[in-house]
Amino acid sequence: MEICFQFNPLTLPPFINLHSHRKPQSDVEFVIRNAYHFMDEEKVYELPYSVSAGIHPWQLKEDFSLQINQLTKLASCKNVIAIGECGLDRIKGPSIEIQIDALRAQIALANRVNKPMILHLVKSYSDILAFAHLMKTPWIVHGFKGNSIEAENLIKKGARLSFGPRLLIDETMQALFTSIPLEFIYLETDTKRVLIDEMYRKAALLRNLEIDDLRTGIWLNFVRDFNSHETR
Repeated sequence: MEICFQFNPLTLPPFINLHSHRKPQSDVEFVIRNAYHFMDEEKVYELPYSVSAGIHPWQLKEDFSLQINQLTKLASCKNVIAIGECGLDRIKGPSIEIQIDALRAQIALANRVNKPMILHLVKSYSDILAFAHLMKTPWIVHGFKGNSIEAENLIKKGARLSFGPRLLIDETMQALFTSIPLEFIYLETDTKRVLIDEMYRKAALLRNLEIDDLRTGIWLNFVRDFNSHETR
């Protein structure tokens, strides 16, 4: 991985937006925008922000060899800093067997290019546990919507959990969010038209933290997960 993220304790870090389908909305936001495996790598190179690239289960074809080839080219781009969103979806997409095969291929790619994974998991939090030992780089469950037992099981296997806009309104999710240690947490806007600093304000209030402390804590998570795997 060519990008190295540093932490300067004398300045406030940006608001990390772990997963979004929009470009940055302010100069204090660091976004990982979702790209797609079929995007042209030259166009991705030109983007002035970071992206992730993967084969979403909804887009997965039964014969996904060409898709993997396209993704492999894209994964070499400097500003592609994560593989994803990819994963398993038991509601939408091809058969779970095909999804598992594609996930294995993308795990192997992430390991090879040494970049973290951003995972889309629907009705499959228990399924992913069987693949945790294969993932040699950090892996983040985006848009986590599970319960406390699922959260605990995922974290024990090495996952980080990213919470999306549902956190703004769902009291059950809010209670779970406050129970998870900060070192395993990210925030994201996903497809919703909310600002990431709005997410941080609500999250800081829920955890009884100053927003700058939450901002710094999540930035340190980001530095750890998007730098530390270089030495593995």
